Amino acid sequence: MKQQVHIGFVGTRFAGTDGVSLETRKWVRVLEAQGHECLFFAGESDWPGERSYLVEEADFRNPAVSSIHRNLFGVQARSSSASAAVYRIKTHLKSRLADFVGKFGIDLLIVENALSLPMNVPLGLAITEHLAEYPIPTIAHHHDFFWERRRYLRSAASDYLRTRAGYT
Repeated sequence: MKQQVHIGFVGTRFAGTDGVSLETRKWVRVLEAQGHECLFFAGESDWPGERSYLVEEADFRNPAVSSIHRNLFGVQARSSSASAAVYRIKTHLKSRLADFVGKFGIDLLIVENALSLPMNVPLGLAITEHLAEYPIPTIAHHHDFFWERRRYLRSAASDYLRTRAGYT
């Protein structure tokens, strides 16, 4: 008999019919059919509350995250207040991610687009730092990349983008 694996999906949201939510449903269907348990870390989730760990700042529509986004993209210089906001929210999200992993006994993470598309820069940085400090098997599932979207090409976040996606 196979051992049940606790799989934690991490993203900005798992709700509605956007690409990430639809792709996640496919993964969950297959993984649960194999006897594994799927749990969700996000800013919004359609999944049952007992399987979801919601953190407002994980949602790209959170006002503080939206403000950071406006201050990083379409500009070439980053203000010190934007850098401070990224750091503050990243630190909070990293702590909550560690709580999620511990609370649910996560064995494997599946990160949905949060490391490839900078909808929520602090979340991507929090995931990256968490994985560096607490190595856990992780699948980074990307189907959108920042360089594919014109709005991300002019930014004051190139250092963040390289860190999040593992590019140097």
